[in-house]
Amino acid sequence: MQELIESLRANLLAFPLEYVIEILIIYLIIYTFLRFMEGTRGEGILKGIALLILTVPILVTIIAEKFNVLDRLLVIVKFFGAAAIPVLVIIVQPELRRALVRLGQTRIFGIFLKGETEGMVEEIVKSAFRLSRRKIGALIAIEREVGLQNYVERGTMIDGLVSSELLSTIFFPGSDLHDGAVILQKERVSAAGCLFPLSDNPNLGTLYGTRHRAALGITEESDAIVVVVSEETGVVSFAHGGKMERPLNVEQLRSLLLRFYAQLEDAGVEESEVARETTEVGGSKTS
Repeated sequence: MQELIESLRANLLAFPLEYVIEILIIYLIIYTFLRFMEGTRGEGILKGIALLILTVPILVTIIAEKFNVLDRLLVIVKFFGAAAIPVLVIIVQPELRRALVRLGQTRIFGIFLKGETEGMVEEIVKSAFRLSRRKIGALIAIEREVGLQNYVERGTMIDGLVSSELLSTIFFPGSDLHDGAVILQKERVSAAGCLFPLSDNPNLGTLYGTRHRAALGITEESDAIVVVVSEETGVVSFAHGGKMERPLNVEQLRSLLLRFYAQLEDAGVEESEVARETTEVGGSKTS
């Protein structure tokens, strides 16, 4: 037993620095991947996959090749490891797609996606707060890089210029389309009365109603940004990346729309000045 301990100690002391660096890099990659996936529906299974399919096989391979041990186990790991890659892609396909969407939203890529949409932004802001003053519910989704055509086809086609008057008319309680969502594509109102998937984020609890859950759901499935007006409180909210920011005033909403859609870095109000309520924060139920 003493000889075994001494042998392990000698091998550990002789462990090359390059292997330590490799293990640290692998750990950082897995850690970053899991942090990027936080809040997704597959977060729990991703942690298990990272441990069983990524961490363990890689460490076994490094140890086996360095110390010429665990040969049989290494053969098994290599066989099942190769088979596990396509299975992994299939299992986490929705989460991987969302991760790529989020990656496209980062500043380093966002500088290539600038657009001149100030006019549309002003019409959205004007409409949102006109509806807010009257406590009329609204759900306005703006398409970015990930297409929303699948949802457009299920709604009522409009194909009109974005204006506060048109948006306010659609969401007026007497309208047949007021319960659904409006989708904006390429600075035009493409469709109204659209239905979105509801978020099943366990952190939401009973805090949010159907309209806010739909806003969070579509931002989890795509890179769309959504403006929500609560019909109960008149509070204006902004959803992106599966998170909700609320309550907002006129300047804060304009700033968020310019930053996330028009890609303007000097949008006015800094992010720290926006009063936030993420999906993990408590509050009264809104719809």
